Amino acid sequence: MSDAYIASEPPYRDWPPVSGDHGAPVGVGLPEEALAEMVTAPADAVAERARKALLPVLPHTALVLVTPGSPTFPVQIAAPRAARQGLLGIDWTPMVSADPPAADGGAARLALPDMLGGLRVVGWVARSSGFIAALIVGDHLRMSITPDQERAALRVAMAAAARVRAIDHDPPPGTLAFSRAMSQERDRIRLELRGRHASTLSSLLLSLRSASAGGSQATPPGVAKAIDLASRALLDLQADSDTTAASGRAALGAAFTDIEKEVSSIAGAAQIQLVADLDADESAQVAYAVAHAARLITRGAALNAIQRPGADKVRLRWRLTDQALLITIADNAVGADHAAPGLDRGLSDIRRLAAELRGRVDLDVNPQWGTTLSCVLPLHDLAPAPETPATRRLAELRDREREVLELMIAGLRNRDIAARLFISERTVKFHVSNILAKLQVGSRTEAIAVAHGAGLSPISGNGGA
Repeated sequence: MSDAYIASEPPYRDWPPVSGDHGAPVGVGLPEEALAEMVTAPADAVAERARKALLPVLPHTALVLVTPGSPTFPVQIAAPRAARQGLLGIDWTPMVSADPPAADGGAARLALPDMLGGLRVVGWVARSSGFIAALIVGDHLRMSITPDQERAALRVAMAAAARVRAIDHDPPPGTLAFSRAMSQERDRIRLELRGRHASTLSSLLLSLRSASAGGSQATPPGVAKAIDLASRALLDLQADSDTTAASGRAALGAAFTDIEKEVSSIAGAAQIQLVADLDADESAQVAYAVAHAARLITRGAALNAIQRPGADKVRLRWRLTDQALLITIADNAVGADHAAPGLDRGLSDIRRLAAELRGRVDLDVNPQWGTTLSCVLPLHDLAPAPETPATRRLAELRDREREVLELMIAGLRNRDIAARLFISERTVKFHVSNILAKLQVGSRTEAIAVAHGAGLSPISGNGGA
């Protein structure tokens, strides 16, 4: 599953610090207006709306919504910036997946450490229609949860889960593309950090071994232990690299089997024969957004084919190439007219889903042999990057501000930037302030991270002047 993290702050940037007795009766029910906002929230704002709904009943500093079954946003964090930073690096999914409620409709307290990310935490996990969701709240103070607060938290968790499940079933425009961009950026950061750590450990091992081999004396116990620890860490890092190389990716065979079963049950009820074929290695991996879009497109196209008058056979085929996933859904509704009512039912949604991933959909209708829908979904590493919130913010920068940002990425300080651009240091500070405001960040480091996420590179030849 994709580990796309959504850390929401606006429009609640001025959340006040929480204080007081968390165990004291609040005397306030869940605000119905806030609950209504949550069940209609955009894909990347569910946790933010959940926090707004729960805050009057259960005071807290941060809220984390974890939905392991979501291929779009399995983790969302709603918190002020200072608290959010400590929560972003935590792997939340295993905590929720380890012991979910067995019964559908069941809910239970979530087993969590006393503190995570510098906050005292408490959480709940629930299962609804096979969908698992967890609501975790944290605060600097110890929380003693009353029965009313617990019921309120479970109600918010179930409502949030229902909203995320609805979004995943029919994602709004832009969700798949944004999910892809988030997954790619997180994978890039993981690989970069892993490479740095491996380089550091290798250098450390080389130094330790060189120091221990400089004479006839035995290696001191402390040095030997350090060598052993560094060696194990390097091996563990390599093992982690092997197991997480497919982060943000899905097994194509499993995705195809799931949609084949779903379409087969529908076709069987309509007394239509389904012929399914996967032309790919079942262990082949594709990006989650591609697999998710393929399932949605296949479901919609297959439902159209099954409902066409005169069809008694539907063929479903996925074929994986080096460049794309090719989807074909064909029926034998002989005599079908392209202009017949209902033939293009849902076709606009299918085209929209494909377009989000820079894909293409073609519909071939022939009265002699039926209708064939063909879809081409480019693989993510070959598809152009979609527009994201980061790229939209960068587009607001003026030319001079963009130059300053590129020099910031290259590691230059204000006085160095001033010298390079032949402007005063005071003018540089003015540009930096504008950059932070337009990118909606609070520091140079965050601005550089946003720029990296949008693919902005430093100006050539500016390496550390």
